[in-house]
Amino acid sequence: MKSFKKVYNKYIKGNVVVNRFAKVFSVDVVVRGANFLLIPFFLHLMTQQEVGTYDYLYAFAYAVAPTLNLGFFTSLTKMYHTYETPYDKGRLLFTLHTTLVTFLIFVFGLIYGLKWDYLLFDFLVDQPIAYQQYRFFIMLAMIAMTYNTLLTFYFVTSEKISKIQRYNIGRCLLVNIAVFSALCFLPGDKIEIRLAFTYVVEFLVMLYFFRYYLREMVWKFDMQMMKRGLKIGMPIMLSSVACLLINFADKYYVQRYCGIEDFAVYFKAMQFATILPVVYNSFQNIWLPLMMKEKDLLVLQRRTNRMAKIIVLSFLVLSVVIIVALYFALLLGIIPPQYHKMIYVLPIACIGQIAGVLTLLYQYYTIYFEKTYVNLFVALISGTMSVVLNYFSVKYFSYYGVAVVMIFINLTIFLFYYYRSCYYIRNRVSE
Repeated sequence: MKSFKKVYNKYIKGNVVVNRFAKVFSVDVVVRGANFLLIPFFLHLMTQQEVGTYDYLYAFAYAVAPTLNLGFFTSLTKMYHTYETPYDKGRLLFTLHTTLVTFLIFVFGLIYGLKWDYLLFDFLVDQPIAYQQYRFFIMLAMIAMTYNTLLTFYFVTSEKISKIQRYNIGRCLLVNIAVFSALCFLPGDKIEIRLAFTYVVEFLVMLYFFRYYLREMVWKFDMQMMKRGLKIGMPIMLSSVACLLINFADKYYVQRYCGIEDFAVYFKAMQFATILPVVYNSFQNIWLPLMMKEKDLLVLQRRTNRMAKIIVLSFLVLSVVIIVALYFALLLGIIPPQYHKMIYVLPIACIGQIAGVLTLLYQYYTIYFEKTYVNLFVALISGTMSVVLNYFSVKYFSYYGVAVVMIFINLTIFLFYYYRSCYYIRNRVSE
């Protein structure tokens, strides 16, 4: 009890970041937690084959989408507070938005015209999935994900926390009401129904909230802002291309060598483990603006290290809660019995996600110091490692081996970014 009180007084009591996070998280836990609580309903409304196919299509869109945003969410995060006047900030928003829209029109026009997406999907999928049937909705999902990221980081950077909360509430309620109603009452392909209603509604909600971004825009394009934005963001986008190897290699090998039904089990375990980064995203909404505005590097380093300790301790406790909750959900039949193997994968996945969250915490220093090109090299090296290690691990240890590889990869990247951040700070302080 005394040791807990000591930790509380040292790291939590009076900590502005933790206190703000508690206020934001109180809303986010209801909104984002609802999406996880609804998973058992999907598992009962869809067959294991349908769940696995939908999850693989979603994973495909989710992996490709970050390669389409030009890394402008990082450019916005870094550049927004470097301008003092609303006029300059408005020009920045217009410049980034115009450049991104032009890029997306060009890319999707090229992809649709030459049908390159068919080649990519055929390469990444070893299961009989009718991609033609789902193609439009997957494209819509990628666009929605791209602009959801930009809009979220705009709200985060401008510290419009209430807007993030309303945005997430709107997405959660409207998407789930539409999807569940459609699955229960509409006949036809449940995969197509779920894709269509999820991403049409997601896109419409995004358009409604994008009006806040538009209101702050000043309709004047600035070439220098575009060049600086691309300088910061392009390495992030290119590293996202390389990260396809990390984010999709495990899924590709599991669906190929284990089958789509085992993929459903693996992906659902990973999905429950993503509760940890979802919680971290709420913390990020508070931490990131404060980090980018902090000028004293030694203070920033001390705060970051303190946050890392809090994250590890709290997420270990949360992991135990998630595992126990899943065990009882399986025991009581809330989750169908064919997904029972999730309970063996989940502890490994949680440890991997904790390492991944720590990676994000220290990776922000490459944005702070405008050294985002480092992310590209890290992604290329770790992506290559991921492809090789996942190939051998899935053959010998099924998806359990793939989950262990995730721990190794994430832990390696975390250690790199930790020591790299120390290097940047030491050099800047000694100048």
